[in-house]
Amino acid sequence: MDNIAGTSRIVRLYIATGFIYFVIGTLLLAFDMAGIISTRTDPIFILPLYGFVSQLIFGVSYIFVPGVSRHKGVSYRVIMLEYVLLNSGIILFENVALTGPSHKLFLPIGLAAIILAVAIHAANIWRTIIGSKDKKPNPN
Repeated sequence: MDNIAGTSRIVRLYIATGFIYFVIGTLLLAFDMAGIISTRTDPIFILPLYGFVSQLIFGVSYIFVPGVSRHKGVSYRVIMLEYVLLNSGIILFENVALTGPSHKLFLPIGLAAIILAVAIHAANIWRTIIGSKDKKPNPN
């Protein structure tokens, strides 16, 4: 897979996942406000919002940083690991928000997954900024 096709697929995946979090969060908040379900509103609202915003930031940064720096991106496997860790962490946190203290064991695991995903993303972006430039064919 070339850089453009791979980047496009990854960016679409991040943005689509972000909007899924946005829709889920909106529905949960609406159901809570309508009295259909009873939840603690703050975590229900904040975690999907965090999922939405983080997915958009991660996805869009894989468009802009390589384009602005004119450097090659990083391994797609590493980016997919980052994606899985970030979403696992958000889902684990949301599970605790929905089910309450009975699943507090998930909090440190979810937090560790989110921190690791953010660290991998920061390293990926840094490597992209200082990485090797894409080789363009010489027209002569």
